[in-house]
Amino acid sequence: MKFFFKILPIILCFLLLAAHFGRADLLILQIISILIPFLLFWKTKVTAFIIQACLLLAGIEWIRTTIYYTRIRIEIGEPWLRLAIILGAVAVLNFATILVFRSKLMKEKYKL
Repeated sequence: MKFFFKILPIILCFLLLAAHFGRADLLILQIISILIPFLLFWKTKVTAFIIQACLLLAGIEWIRTTIYYTRIRIEIGEPWLRLAIILGAVAVLNFATILVFRSKLMKEKYKL
């Protein structure tokens, strides 16, 4: 049960990313985002590295999205601060989720 709570943020980050790609009609990236958490069943160092790299890329994607939509909102004169805060928080969540692999349980499971 402890393991499930450790991987839950990883699963949620990738589901949120899949929803983001779905909204942008990027089906291949959406499917990949849904499938990445299944790598958690393969308990090796490589898996941990791949998932951490994907979370890093996801965080960068959220920063890119934040900048893109904030610029659009500013150009058309609509409020943008709330958008920037929410998407920025999602980016921070992705970056923070990388730290899950630093816990003792995850180090043992993935032989880190």
